Order: sequence, then C-alpha cells, then structure tokens
Amino acid sequence: MNEHPNTQTLRSAYEAVARGDMETLVSVLAEDIVWHESMPGFEGTYHGRDEAMSLLGRVFAETGMEVIDMSVDHVLADDTHATVVLETTVGIGERRHHGRYVDVYRLRDGTAIEHWHLPFDPSAEAAFFGG
Repeated sequence: MNEHPNTQTLRSAYEAVARGDMETLVSVLAEDIVWHESMPGFEGTYHGRDEAMSLLGRVFAETGMEVIDMSVDHVLADDTHATVVLETTVGIGERRHHGRYVDVYRLRDGTAIEHWHLPFDPSAEAAFFGG
C-alpha cells in the first residue's frame, strides 16, 4: 500500500528538524496555523507561522535545551489530519530527558493549519522542565 502524501511530507519535516533544518518545517506550516503547545512554561495557543516559530525559538533560548536525538516512530495521515508518534532525547546542561510524544495536525492542501503537541508522560515532562 502506498503512503498518503501527507505522511511523507510530515516525516520529511521531522527528519529535517532532527538535522537542524527548520526551513523544511516552516514550509509545511500554513501562514495561519494555530499551534497548541503543552510544554511546561510555554503552554498556550499561538496564532500564525511567525508566532509558532517564535515559540520554538524561545523554547531553545529560554531553556538552553538541545535536541540530542529525535526519531519518528509512526506517521498516520489522510487528506485532513495527521498524527506523528515520536521519541526525543533532549538535554539541558548535564540533565537528560527521553520522552515519547504524539503531535496531531489538521491539514489543508498538504500544509498544517493546526497542531497539538502532547507528551505520553506529562508528569515526567513537567518534572524535567520544572527543574
């Protein structure tokens, strides 16, 4: 069976982010995306690609976080929605956190118009980012 085009689009975007290529991520976000963020200290809803990318920049700048490893386990997509199941290992100084997440997207014409970021273990995420 062939993958839906949105599956490959999102998989490629995550692979690019893992390599530090944020331009590819930007290319799949609609100008008017609504980004729902759950990361402790950054929770909220962000409107538009500029706000979403500014949020991501703030996360790295304000936490000192670095992505050590990111891998996509599954991408399930159709014309209007996609779900990405991924694992990441991040570091802040000497501390490390390995987490599993699901990112859910609403799509229009192959671009993301809405995004939700959800950790499998919100308590572990809160403990790590809370100090």
